[in-house]
Order: sequence, then C-alpha cells, then structure tokens
Amino acid sequence: MKASQKIWFFIFVLIVPLLIRAQEISPRETASRINYEQENIRSVLVRVLKQGTFVNDLAADDFEVLENGQPCEIEAVYLIDGFNLNRLTEKKRFSLSLNKNYFVVVQANEYDRKFGEAVDLLVNKYFQPGDTLTLITPLKVYRFRPEILTSRPRNMISKELQNMLRSDIIQGNREYNNLLKDLRRITRAMVSYGGERAGVEYEVESDLDATTEGFSMEFLLPRYKETLEKLDRLRLVDQRRFLEFSGSLKQTPGQNVVIFYYQREFRPELSPRLINQMMSIYQDYPHILSMLMELFQFYKREVKLDKEVISRALADSAAVFNFIYLDKKPDKISGVVMNEQSEDVYEALKQAAEYTGGISDNTSNAVEALKTSMENIAQYYLIFYATEPGPLETGFREIKVRLKNKPDFQVRHRRGYYQ
Repeated sequence: MKASQKIWFFIFVLIVPLLIRAQEISPRETASRINYEQENIRSVLVRVLKQGTFVNDLAADDFEVLENGQPCEIEAVYLIDGFNLNRLTEKKRFSLSLNKNYFVVVQANEYDRKFGEAVDLLVNKYFQPGDTLTLITPLKVYRFRPEILTSRPRNMISKELQNMLRSDIIQGNREYNNLLKDLRRITRAMVSYGGERAGVEYEVESDLDATTEGFSMEFLLPRYKETLEKLDRLRLVDQRRFLEFSGSLKQTPGQNVVIFYYQREFRPELSPRLINQMMSIYQDYPHILSMLMELFQFYKREVKLDKEVISRALADSAAVFNFIYLDKKPDKISGVVMNEQSEDVYEALKQAAEYTGGISDNTSNAVEALKTSMENIAQYYLIFYATEPGPLETGFREIKVRLKNKPDFQVRHRRGYYQ
C-alpha cells in the first residue's frame, strides 16, 4: 500500500459526513427539530450521579438551566430510562424519538479479540429496532440501517461485523506496522553501537535481519530519522476534517452516540543515557553528533490538536462522545525507551468527552468499556428550555445545568453550542 493510500482513522471518520447526509430522515424527527428550534427552544441531555449511581427521583423544579450565565425558562423535563419515558413537566408537547444512532470508531494498530466481543455485545444486547449503526474502521466505513436487524439474524450480522473489523485493522495498518518493525530493527542495530546488547522479548528479537546488520552509524541514523518521519505522517491528525465530522453529527437527527476506541501507541526511541554514550563515542565525528542532536528535537512532539476547538465542535453536535483509551504493554528493548506517542490525541479527545456529557475510560478491556459507555446513556433527563427571544450574539453559548440545594450530586451534560 502506498503512503498516499494510507487512511488513518480521522480520515475515515471524516468520510462519514458525505454518507450521513444522504440518509433518510424520519418525518417525526424532522418535524420535532424544526418545531422547537424555530421557537428558540433548545434541548440538553443531563446525567445526574451520586457516588457514581444515576439519580432517578428528581423533580422538574430541581433543575436550573443557564446560558452564558443567564437563567432560562424550562419548557419540559423528561426522565428517560431505556425506552421508558416519564414526563416530569411539559408546558409544551415535544415529539421525541428515543432511538439512537451509534457510531463505533476503532483506531487500533493491533487486533484484539475483545473488539469482536464488544461488537457482538452491542449488536445482541444494546442495539434496538429503529437504531442505526455506523462502524468506522482504519480502512472503511460501514453503515447499517434499522431494517437490517429485522431482516437478518443478529448473530449473523455480528459475525460479519467482527470479520470486517479484524480484516480492516490488519490491512489498514499494514504500512504503519511495517514501518514500526523497521524502526525496531534500526533501533536495535544502533544500540550495539552504544556498547550494549539489545536484550528483548522473543517476538522482537526475531525482527533483526540483514537490512540493518553490519551497517555503519552514518547509514543507520538518517534511516532512523526518515522512518520516524514516515510514521509521524501516517498518524497526522487533520483537525479540519475532524471538525467536519462533528458538523455531520449535528445534521443527523436523533440521539447520536459515538464510541471511540483508541489503542495506545508507542514509538521506540534511543534512551537518553544511550544517546549520551554514543555522543561520547562519536565526539570526533561532528556529522554524527549533529544527527544525534536532531533526534532530541524530533522527540519533542508538538500538539497538533486544538483541544478547545474540537471539544466545542463536538458539544455543538449534541452527540454523546465516549472516549475509550485502550492500554497495552510496550515491547522491552534494552537501551530503548518505548515512548508513548498518544498524548496529543488522548488529551484532546478526553476533554471532548467531558464537553459532550460523555465518558473517558482508560482500560485494556474493550468489552467492559462498551458496558460503561452504554450505562452512560441508558438513563438521563432530557430538558427543553427557552432561549432569549430575538437574535442572539453569535459564538459559542455555554450551557450550565444546576441542581437546587444538591451540591453533592454530579451533573453531566454538554457544555454548549454555536449560535
């Protein structure tokens, strides 16, 4: 696969907008959306927790809603538990659809059988008639409409999804993983020049081959840096297209739930101690010293994502964004630091989850993470409130939902929207 053909998860996430806009829209959902937005009515999904447990006995007058610090009049409050709806107060009648649009995004360099188990659990336990499912792999986008579940056995759909996911993770990351193997080989070869033997696990030991053995440091260092740059380009985040994805979610009627799996990434780097040893060994070789110094600069990754911009865009979409950070153990190589290179994505998407009322979970178990995500959207309060009449000041309008005289309760909801 050529480098230009490598599709990283954000690119595929961002192809979705074109597919989503062509989807059918339920007349009931369309009427509801037009109805209350024309009357300066907004809605916010609210989760109220006490010691991690959802609080389901609140009354409508327990809530206060503020926009940009100004109190808003509440028009309706609903308590929703699965497909059960309890109307706590309703000054105006709103037409509601409790179906969900699931977007499952998997960014992983290695396939884990837990991915398949999570997909199976979603299809067989949580997916309800009328829901939609979009599976976004490192290679393709798969869209499943509600009628599919009624026409085919769920276990058959689950098996097909699992096979698609496994195949796409392997194929879509082939170039990335091959480069990572090259980097490990080169790194191991350079370790020997620092006076150490590269003791590693068996799987990594087998990576050593004739492509790196016997070459001089003048050859290995430029190749090492070039491979690092190629890896970095393959995981380059296109923030603009990610924002387009958020915009497409905003245009998709219904309750949108994003479950974003992101597998921890590591990059093999020469340890500072080993670099210092090599600089001492090659102190009479200025060109090698210069290349070693360049590595220090390359290791200092710049954050490519604007956390606030992405977080606000996802909050504006009204989707619940659940971020699942999948931990995994790094390889062990003597003289090498397996440096985590997920910090830029991790920080941005963790904050995005907070801004949308979603959850962020750090785990090695994709199945348990799915259960946590589903629990987060199983019960909630849906509040409709009136905004200020007339034209509003443009920009991001902050939403704040408070509970009267209940300071020990945690309130979780999206932070605002763009006017």
